[in-house]
Amino acid sequence: MRNLLIPVLCGWVLVACTPTPSAHTELPTAYVRLAATLSAAPVSYSLAATPLPSPTSPAPSATQIATTPASPLEQYRAWMQEARTLYPYSEALDQMWAVMLCESSGRANAVAGEYYGLFQYSPATWAGDWNPYRDQSILDARAQIFATAKAWYEGNQGWWGCYR
Repeated sequence: MRNLLIPVLCGWVLVACTPTPSAHTELPTAYVRLAATLSAAPVSYSLAATPLPSPTSPAPSATQIATTPASPLEQYRAWMQEARTLYPYSEALDQMWAVMLCESSGRANAVAGEYYGLFQYSPATWAGDWNPYRDQSILDARAQIFATAKAWYEGNQGWWGCYR
């Protein structure tokens, strides 16, 4: 039996493939189960940093349309790339992605006890002088991604239990 973890709009789906008992076919039968940690709550994210075009702006080109992220998770990856340019930490971008999924399953509105957002910040840590994004909501996905990149740039990867 093999398991595949595939991304969907609001989380991840675990697909387990097992052989079909029928003698007429060799095709596998897929059983789809949602991971227990996923929530039906919608993923929220802020596009505040992306200015809206004015009514007199020209229409976007085909290239601009093709590169616009289609889902919140795609937007998070684009912001991670942008944040890494501003705060160049040594780990691969996929490391930050894995920590985000471990901490919140990619849900910007995740709350677990006293921890909030994509990277599960406590209000005290979020409000610290180290964080230039502390004036933004602790649940702002873009602010959390940029703050995390800055924290990693400064060598604070140990703040996350999911960091390996």
